[in-house]
Amino acid sequence: MAPTNAAQAGNRLDRFCPASRREAVQFLGAALALPFIPRSAETAIKLGEALHRRLGDVPFRTLNRDQQGLVTNIAEMIIPETDTPGATSVRVPEFIDLILTEWASDEERPPFLAGLSDIDKRAATMGSARFVDLPAAKKTELLTALDGARDDKAGAGLAFARLKALTVYGYFTSKVVDQDILKTQIFFNGYQGNVPFTPAV
Repeated sequence: MAPTNAAQAGNRLDRFCPASRREAVQFLGAALALPFIPRSAETAIKLGEALHRRLGDVPFRTLNRDQQGLVTNIAEMIIPETDTPGATSVRVPEFIDLILTEWASDEERPPFLAGLSDIDKRAATMGSARFVDLPAAKKTELLTALDGARDDKAGAGLAFARLKALTVYGYFTSKVVDQDILKTQIFFNGYQGNVPFTPAV
């Protein structure tokens, strides 16, 4: 079987064989050690399902237009569209905005948003005012550097680490992935937040 998009993501998503979305989210549990995500796999699945069902009814409320573009660009680099849906196709950016709006506290939200701004500031040192305007190679270079700073308590490293975890969480709790991918064709053996970012090719 030819590799699917997440399989091509290689060392972002190591291979396993989840029997169900519940098993997939259990594998994600260690990576999703965020203060605003339920620790129980059962509760996390129910929350993800509920949020995805609402995505057509609620607008972006936390991320402004520039932040939406940044989150969308990075999420799609983490899980790109190939022969299976990418992060954007299953509305991961909207999912992340809803999580930030309704589940992140007033203390947790600002550091993430500040970190997004810091990503653009770092892009400015590489020749573009915004991350989304960088050439593909420089985007990869910057995200690889930020992945190495995933243990930072603030700034771009923190924002990327949380964005990476939320992207995978939102992807695996979407109906499309559950019905069309997990039950038919993708095989992983777990998400590991400390595995280096590598763009799919």
